[in-house]
Amino acid sequence: MEKSLALVAAHPEFKHAIMSVWKPQGIGNDPPSLTTKEVSIHIPGSDEVLTLPVYTNTKVIEVKCLLEDRLSVNQSDLRLVYKQGPNYRVHNDNDEIARKVVIHGIKSFKRVSQKYDFPHVIIGAGHIGLKLAMTWLMDNFTNFVLFDRNDRVGGTSWIDQANSTSRLQTEVGVYHLEYHENNGWPSWAFDNPWPSRDKLLEHFHEVSEQFGILPYCRMQTNVRSLNVIGRDYWNQSYELTVKTKGKEEQVVQAASVAFFPGNLTNPKRVTYPGEDTFEGDIVYGISSQFDYAKVKGKTVMIVGSGAFAVENVRTCVEFAAQKVYMVCRRKTISMPRLVSWLINQSSDSVSAKLTLESMAPMYDLIGVDQWSYYAVQANETRTNVTIKQKSRFGIGDVYFLGVACGFCEHIVDDTKRVSNSTVHLVSGRKLENVSHILKLLGFNGEFDNDRLLKLKELYGWWVNKDYRRYIVAEPIYVDANNFGSTSFSPGAICWAEQQAHILKYPSDWATVMDSNMLPKHEAEEEISRPAYVVEARHGALTGITLGSLVRGISERGAVWGPLKRLRQREIHPPEKILECAKREWEEWRTTLKELGYEKTAEYPYTIESLNQYCEDEVEEFTKKFGRFYQN
Repeated sequence: MEKSLALVAAHPEFKHAIMSVWKPQGIGNDPPSLTTKEVSIHIPGSDEVLTLPVYTNTKVIEVKCLLEDRLSVNQSDLRLVYKQGPNYRVHNDNDEIARKVVIHGIKSFKRVSQKYDFPHVIIGAGHIGLKLAMTWLMDNFTNFVLFDRNDRVGGTSWIDQANSTSRLQTEVGVYHLEYHENNGWPSWAFDNPWPSRDKLLEHFHEVSEQFGILPYCRMQTNVRSLNVIGRDYWNQSYELTVKTKGKEEQVVQAASVAFFPGNLTNPKRVTYPGEDTFEGDIVYGISSQFDYAKVKGKTVMIVGSGAFAVENVRTCVEFAAQKVYMVCRRKTISMPRLVSWLINQSSDSVSAKLTLESMAPMYDLIGVDQWSYYAVQANETRTNVTIKQKSRFGIGDVYFLGVACGFCEHIVDDTKRVSNSTVHLVSGRKLENVSHILKLLGFNGEFDNDRLLKLKELYGWWVNKDYRRYIVAEPIYVDANNFGSTSFSPGAICWAEQQAHILKYPSDWATVMDSNMLPKHEAEEEISRPAYVVEARHGALTGITLGSLVRGISERGAVWGPLKRLRQREIHPPEKILECAKREWEEWRTTLKELGYEKTAEYPYTIESLNQYCEDEVEEFTKKFGRFYQN
C-alpha cells in the first residue's frame, strides 16, 4: 500500500499539519477517485472544535497519531467516541473516522507550553535580541528581561563599530526589525534602500517603542557571571550577577539565557615596522577612531578587501580623498548592489554560478574576471560552482566605479614596512605620499563570552547541549554553492523563533539532543576563535538539521522562505531598486569628476539585464522544485 497526503486542518495548532492516509496501490498523489470529508472533533466541556479535512478512508489511529505529533500527548491515552443511533460507541483504532467525534484524554487542542519559575534573560539589544523580545511579545509572553551594556538599543555593530558615515550595505527590505509576515516595514525604505547608521539606530528605537520592548530592557547593564543551579538537567536554572551603571551588583535568577554578542567586537590587529616614523594617521577604520574629514585631497591606503574595506572606499569618495590604494594578500569577491538584491528577492536561493554571472557587468568595467578569484571553485563546464572565501562579501557599487576610473587601485601584496609618508610593499613597490593608513583586517570574537556561559562545546547554537543556554553570532566567511540571502533579517527571525519554540516546547529538544546530529564547535585558541564563533557551513547545517528534526521549526521555515521574496519585492521592486542604484552611481560619478577623474562609466545594469537575471533565477528554482514557483 502507498501513502498519500491529507488536507490541512483548520485550527491554529494544526495550520501546517500533514497526516498520511492509506490509499489503494497504483493511484497517483492526487487521486480523483478518493473523496474527502470534514471531521469535527469535540472536547467535552470545551468550546474548542478541531475541523479536520481528511480523505474518507482515514483511520482513527491516523488521527490519534496526528494529535500525538501535534500536541505532544500519548496517543494510547486518547479515546474517540462517536454516536451511532441513540448510543455512543468508542472508536476502534482501525475504524474509519466518523464525521463527528468526541475526544477524551486532552483538555485542549492547543499544545501545552512549558512553565518556568524564573524569567528568561536576553543579553544583547541588537537585531537578534530585539527580534526575540518581539517574538515573545507578539505571542503575549512577557516573562523576560533584556540586558545590554549600551545606553540605547541597536547593538554593538551599529553603536560601537560603525560611525556616522556608515551605511547599510544590503537592502532595507531584508534588514528591518519588523520583518515578519504580519508586520509592515519602514515607510522611508522605498526610496532609501541603504540608510545611514543613524537612520538605522533611529529605526531600532522606534520599532522597539512601538512593540513595547523598551520596558523590558535594562540598559547600561553588564552580565558579569553565570552559575548553573541544580543537577537535574531538565530542571536547571541560572544565577546571574549583573551590574547596572550607577547601581550595586544584583543577583538575578533566570530560567534561560539567550546571548547575542555579535562578531564585530574585537578588530584583528597588525603592526608594521616603522610605524613610529610615519607622519600620517595609522588607525583601524572602524568606530569613530578617525576623522574622515582629514582624507580630503589626500592619498589613503586601505589594508584589507572585505566588507569594511569596501565600505571605507565609499567613505573616502564621500570625503573627497584624492587617491586610494587597497592592499590585500588575496582579493576577495565584492558584490554589486543589484546582485545582492537578486539574491534577496529569490524564492529559495541563487546558485553561485548565476551569482557570478550576474556580477559580470561590474567586473567587466574594471577589467577583471570574477571567475579567477581564489574563492571560486568550479568544474570545467561551470555546472558545479562553490564560492568559499575568508571574508564576507563587501557590497557596494562605488568600489567598482572607483577602480574603473583609477581613483582606487586594488593591489595584491603585503606591507613590509612603512616610513615617512611611504608604504614599502613586499614586492618592492613603494606607495608614496600616503597620508593615512586605514587597517581593516576583520574581527575576532571574545573568549569572555565563552567563559560567561561556561561554553566548552557549541552544539548547533546551544551551549554544552543545554537548550536553555543559547548563543548566536552571525557565522563568518562565505562557503556555499547557493546563496539565499546577503542580509540579516532572514537569519534573525529564524534564530529568534527557533529558541522561542524550543523553550516553549522543550520536549522537541529531546529529539534534537539525542540525535547528536547538530554540528559542534570548540574554541580554537591558536587562531583566536572562541567556540561561539562559527563558520557559514556550521550555521547552514544547523538550520537544515533543525528543520528536519522539529516539525514546528520546519513549518515556520515554510513561512520564512516566501517572506524574503515578498518583502524584498514589495519594498524594492526591480524598477525602483535600479532607479536608486543609478541615482547613487551618478552622485559618486559627480564627486569623482570633481576630483579630476573624467573617465567615469555609465551604470552597467539595465532593467532588461536585471529582468533577465530574475528569469534565470526562476528557471533555476523551477528545475529544482518543479512548477510550484509563485511570482
